[in-house]
Amino acid sequence: MVKRQAATRIIGGKYKGTKLVFKPNKMLRPTESKTKETLFNWLLNDLDKKKCLDMFAGTGSLGLEAISRGASNVVFIEKQLKLSQSIIDIAKKLKIEKISRVINTNSISFDYKTLKQKFDIIFLDPPFHENLIPKSLEVICNQNLLNEGGLIYVECEKDLKLDLSKFDLNELKESKGGETKYYLYEG
Repeated sequence: MVKRQAATRIIGGKYKGTKLVFKPNKMLRPTESKTKETLFNWLLNDLDKKKCLDMFAGTGSLGLEAISRGASNVVFIEKQLKLSQSIIDIAKKLKIEKISRVINTNSISFDYKTLKQKFDIIFLDPPFHENLIPKSLEVICNQNLLNEGGLIYVECEKDLKLDLSKFDLNELKESKGGETKYYLYEG
């Protein structure tokens, strides 16, 4: 009997339907299609020429969705080597290597100044129960990663109490589904 592989898909845009296969593990939790649909509706599907950062890329689902919908550039940061290689492989398959960059490193300790760029949209979907959202927002603020008026998408466990008062962010949207809640902030 053939073992079924875990997979998620790109749900809209040029590469709609592209399957992203992954090996399940406790640190990996790809954004569900319904959540992605909500997020990209929030963004009004206006990703044309946007520069994006997928800080905890995992399968690359959010960044690849952004490219599929017109983002001009996505930087993927992923700590697990196999996941990084998977994103590189799918970028080659889709022939988007020139507009995607995959960096295999810890997104909290990485020196983003080496990229010499700021971002219009930052996807912040770290592993749950690791207290990585406040640390990530500190990195984003301290390294000045967000363009003026840029957006930060945050996805976290529904029982997490977020206190983002020390960050100069304006909450635009909030929703929840299943064990997850998600937000859209403007910087």
